[in-house]
Amino acid sequence: MSMPDNETSENGDQVDDQAPLLFFPPKNNSKSVINKSASDVFEAEKPTEGGSSAIATFFNFSKASIGSGSFALPWAIRQSGVIIGSFGLIFLGVISVYTMQLMLECKKFATRNLTCKERKEFTFNDVGRAAFGFPGKFAVDLNVIFCNLGVCAGYIIFIASNLQWSTTCFANREHDPFSKWEVFAYVIPFLIILTFLPSFKYLAYAAYVGIVFLVVAMVTVYWYGIKHKDDFMAIKNNEVLYANLSITRIPKFFGVAAYLFCVHSMVIPLESVMKKPQQMKYLLDAACVIVVTVNLPFALYGYLLFGNGVHGYCFEDMPGGTFENVVRLMLSLELTLTFPIVFKPATEVVEDWINSIYNSANNKYNLPPLVKKMFENSLLRYLIICVMRSFLVLLSWCVALLIPQFQLCVAFIGGLATTILAFIMPPLFYLKLMWRRTELSRRILLIIIVIFGVVATLITTGVNIDAIVEASTNSTHISC
Repeated sequence: MSMPDNETSENGDQVDDQAPLLFFPPKNNSKSVINKSASDVFEAEKPTEGGSSAIATFFNFSKASIGSGSFALPWAIRQSGVIIGSFGLIFLGVISVYTMQLMLECKKFATRNLTCKERKEFTFNDVGRAAFGFPGKFAVDLNVIFCNLGVCAGYIIFIASNLQWSTTCFANREHDPFSKWEVFAYVIPFLIILTFLPSFKYLAYAAYVGIVFLVVAMVTVYWYGIKHKDDFMAIKNNEVLYANLSITRIPKFFGVAAYLFCVHSMVIPLESVMKKPQQMKYLLDAACVIVVTVNLPFALYGYLLFGNGVHGYCFEDMPGGTFENVVRLMLSLELTLTFPIVFKPATEVVEDWINSIYNSANNKYNLPPLVKKMFENSLLRYLIICVMRSFLVLLSWCVALLIPQFQLCVAFIGGLATTILAFIMPPLFYLKLMWRRTELSRRILLIIIVIFGVVATLITTGVNIDAIVEASTNSTHISC
């Protein structure tokens, strides 16, 4: 059978145009590869036994985008104004879903010649490797680590601030009974111990409890507004449209809004374990609608309620009553229990690096027996992993110390790591893998998205670093 669209490699082997550009079929075996690929494509359409249902996948994906970052949205609207903030959040949601769809297309293309089992083990960093080799995989790994450590730093700031606030209000004191360092001293060891757990199976149920706590917290803000319906500060002060709008403050909004869609590394793993993977593209659309529908009204409501005086974490604007403080403690508990789950992707990347270095060094240099025993002994291996996880938690703590305010941490991580993972890497990988199969109009669109991502990353990161430096010289006082 002739294949006129195929190209020829430098050594004379025929290259299948359907294969990824960096991968060639085995020499003199292209027919068997094509036959195996067709069989596996047919097999992949069958439901996966024991896989996740569409509802479970939708729930997990939506939960990842509705969380602690939602409470920084009213502050983000303050930075951009109501009009720019509303359209900006919708725009980022649409672009994020589009780039997630690109990732699924890249996976389908890059795994064309793989078995069904190998497809299910394919991840985001494998897409990077298919597109750009080891540098692509390393770039994805590095961004996943930075993104997860940044999110965990935000968790640490969130937990410590709520505990400090609640203890101050419960003790009926004007000044904090515990310093930030004392709160960290209690929180960090406990978080490190949680990451030592060999399995997070039972902690996963904290995600379901967390949904309840998040709903209660959001309803509390809504109910406070209903009780004080005459005190909507943005309306009273005529701040609805402009919000003291400044072009230099919009990047702060962009960082917080982008943080909500910090879920690209989850798309391929979730799709791989679904009973019907072909439903994933529809779930992404539905999840985006839900995320925007929940977050946008809450952001606008919080800003209209508290006006330009809204804090970076809008619960700080609530009175220090018993119920509000209990809600703060519940949110802190939920984030504490989900911390090791959110932390897991970063540890997996680093552990994979350690294993790869060990295997490579052992094959090349035949490592000493003592080193081999350390990796072969399950107890010693587990201790090495615990030390590594402790170091990563301490690294997250260092980020939390450098970024003193929750909203600035969210904006910085969203503007840097999330923007790269969401708006730069997916279209770049798609263009590299499928340039010859992509029409000109789509090439132009993807190039525009990449340019948008690069410019947004540079501007947002610069503005947020400046804000972090400025905020680190100021101290905030808690009032109940």
